[in-house]
Amino acid sequence: MNVKNYSEVVKKSFITLNAFEIVLMACIMLLALSSFFIKGEFGWQNCIAAVSAILGVLCVVLGAKGSLANWIFGILEGILHIIICFCTHMYGDFLQSFFWNLPMQFVGWKSWRKRELDDHTNRVKTRYMTWYQCFATFIVVVIMTFLLGVFLKSFGSWMIETLHSILPDMQFNTLKMDYDQEAQLWLDSFTTVLSIVTLYISVKAFVEQWYMWLIINVSYITMWLMSDSEFSFMTVAK
Repeated sequence: MNVKNYSEVVKKSFITLNAFEIVLMACIMLLALSSFFIKGEFGWQNCIAAVSAILGVLCVVLGAKGSLANWIFGILEGILHIIICFCTHMYGDFLQSFFWNLPMQFVGWKSWRKRELDDHTNRVKTRYMTWYQCFATFIVVVIMTFLLGVFLKSFGSWMIETLHSILPDMQFNTLKMDYDQEAQLWLDSFTTVLSIVTLYISVKAFVEQWYMWLIINVSYITMWLMSDSEFSFMTVAK
């Protein structure tokens, strides 16, 4: 699929938006950009966070409509989010975004193409999870959150020591060996695991993904409010 085909998908996705969705998306974007200008800091970190916020809004609105364009904007937002997480030492989020979120945007695109409706709108047919699938998902999230939390306790110091061994003369002033607060560690672990699981459910076009994204967003907001990073303000706004 060439660039022209991708642009056609994006064009069709915006054409199918109704008046309410357009107003809602515009208001959310305006809020994010207003937060950017109110902050009054226009460094490269804030600019990246602002663009990421806009792309994130597009992903949510188009994804809720079952639009294929969701994955196109997801690829762009995923790249920027990786940069943000690395510079903000949210290591769990960084690993999840780099090794899972970004690659799964391409998988999601391919999967949704197979479930595309025959109405020439580039939308897909959704479905619902069974009670067994919901319970199994809950158990997996609980167990993996604990295991990842234990791993993340030492990941920061290991990564910095490894970087120093490779580049002994380089100063990594923006990186920290540990989280600012213990709660950040477990929120990072929880949001990382739940995001991995939810993205898989999203790829499979299950409706329940939206309840899970809501939980993730609340947890993300809490986690980023605990950070004093330059990225935090716009990331929360997003």
